[in-house]
Amino acid sequence: MTTPEQPLQQPEPPQAPPSGPAAPGVAPATKGKGRQITILVGLVVVLGVLLGAAWFFNRDAALNANVGDCLHNPGDDKLTIVKCDSADAQYSVLGKVSGKTQIESTNGFSTVCDQWPDTTDTFWQGKQGEKGDVLCLKAVAK
Repeated sequence: MTTPEQPLQQPEPPQAPPSGPAAPGVAPATKGKGRQITILVGLVVVLGVLLGAAWFFNRDAALNANVGDCLHNPGDDKLTIVKCDSADAQYSVLGKVSGKTQIESTNGFSTVCDQWPDTTDTFWQGKQGEKGDVLCLKAVAK
């Protein structure tokens, strides 16, 4: 008896490994993540240095003055914070009023510093055309 011949089966071609981010059993490449983290950390450090430098160079600016601080006018319409027992101390800060325009603080009829009757001078700080802070000052007796 003869057996019917079965057709020869061709072997299946090898299949390529699955691709894409959800390939099972294949770990995603992490080469780029380490570099991204290094860049991010570097940017944070640079930003911190810049902010620290800005604070350092502006720490004595009149913008940071509080009631009771003393100020010196080195010229150019700028005031800097100095120690009150310093020979450079020219003004004492009696009060600080926020939200005033430059005109409101410097005109002859200004009432910004009326609550401090010992006020001899005012100093406005802010951006031109916008509201800023007014320092109500008293000249320091020498």
